[in-house]
Amino acid sequence: MKQKIIGWFGGFILIALAVYFIVARAAKSLQPVDSPADSMVKTIRLLPLGPGAQALADQTQKQLSVFISKIERLPPSALPASAFYRPRGRYRADSLIHWMSRQAHSNEVLLGITTADISTTKNGKPDWGVMGLGFCPGNAAVASSHRLGNKSQFWKVAIHELGHTSGLPHCPVKTCFMRDAGGGNPTEDEKEFCSKCKAVLINVGWKMGG
Repeated sequence: MKQKIIGWFGGFILIALAVYFIVARAAKSLQPVDSPADSMVKTIRLLPLGPGAQALADQTQKQLSVFISKIERLPPSALPASAFYRPRGRYRADSLIHWMSRQAHSNEVLLGITTADISTTKNGKPDWGVMGLGFCPGNAAVASSHRLGNKSQFWKVAIHELGHTSGLPHCPVKTCFMRDAGGGNPTEDEKEFCSKCKAVLINVGWKMGG
């Protein structure tokens, strides 16, 4: 009788284990197929460029970490002399992002943070002052606080350029972080990513505040 009980109990254990593995495997198969693997989510590395940029990068890292899973800060660096545009006393944003792009490793994006004035060729003008510029998509972007009256809004400039590196174009929604500045400073009106932009970013691994 004792042997029968032991045999019955052993069989029950085997059945329970089999059911457990079947359920676990089924649960795994129900995971969203478009969720990016953690190893494929790009790391954002903040690069302070020039005087005053280190403190700005520290604060920006805290603000961006609400939206981005992997974010780190690199040691500060001098602005490259090759990007300096002497006739206007400012730095070329296009030259800066090409310079950073050559330094970026695979599966990471470099975001240059600076207080210096930056510019690019835009709207038919060879030297148009901007707050930021980023490859769309790509591995490098730069954001400047120079044209901001309210420096506490700088993180919105940074997150806008990072949105470009993740493939987002400018957005027509006026309260979206991805709206086009249009030569002005709309950061006070920007409140969040619109639902369309948010869906794209979640799909590439942004955590979006949660």
